[in-house]
Amino acid sequence: MNIGHLNPDHEELAQRLQHDDDYRVLRAVPKPYCAMPENGAPPNGKCIAIVDTETTGLDPDNDTIIELAIMHVFVDDNGELLGHFGPFSWLQDPGEALDPRIARITGLDAQQLAGQKIDDAFAFSLLDRADLIVAHNSAFDVGFIERRYPEIEGLAWACSCSEIDWLGLGFDRRGQQHLLSQAGWFSGAHRAGDDVWSLFWLLQQRQRDPRGGAERTHLARLLEASETPTVMLQAEGAPYSTKDKLKARGYRWNADRRFWQCEFPADKVEHEQAWAYRNGLRMLTERATTACNRHR
Repeated sequence: MNIGHLNPDHEELAQRLQHDDDYRVLRAVPKPYCAMPENGAPPNGKCIAIVDTETTGLDPDNDTIIELAIMHVFVDDNGELLGHFGPFSWLQDPGEALDPRIARITGLDAQQLAGQKIDDAFAFSLLDRADLIVAHNSAFDVGFIERRYPEIEGLAWACSCSEIDWLGLGFDRRGQQHLLSQAGWFSGAHRAGDDVWSLFWLLQQRQRDPRGGAERTHLARLLEASETPTVMLQAEGAPYSTKDKLKARGYRWNADRRFWQCEFPADKVEHEQAWAYRNGLRMLTERATTACNRHR
């Protein structure tokens, strides 16, 4: 755990408190800093772009980005950190009045956004350089980012919310701030740059897998999950009467295509098809899933 930014006298008190069951200690995430090789050149290894967007609403076809943040992280084949820089963040004037609810959530208002514009050339270069794009809700961010930068369509994405088994690791919720808190940290306001940096910090925390073995970062877990091909099983035409069974089994409703679906490891597909047959469902449609189509 990197605590070099904390007051050593206060940290001594914190360490005493954290061993007392009547207290819980949270440490502030440090302010963003860069850590690259001395010559500043990107290190050899996988380049990951961690991204976050703030938007005028939930629909990428009708709403727009009002804040975008991106940082680069370089890792080796084992997911160990080689270097990082950023985050870079930009505001964007939406050209229309901001919903008061969005203003409350983001902390942004019309005065802050007036005349602001994302540096699209720089933002695109950061995204295009990446081997993998990471967000905490990739299914949301991918729609907005690919609409603004259609040239990157098809790049691999990973979702730190859905692709890490947080429950198995002892966490009880998957919201980013809650996960950070349960890992012993807290961060600032809900702004894109803050969220990107705190997600990077969360993913760098080390923990032993429930099944044992060496400690590793959550980022290493995410990379392993994103690189593992899976199969999306789709219960097309499932009777309404089976919805509770499907939901209880982990299936989610795809509102766009109007069927229930769930992702499985390839070696579990045959077993799941048998379950569907026993429960009166037609054969489940199978769709091969990788990091390039998982969140689209």
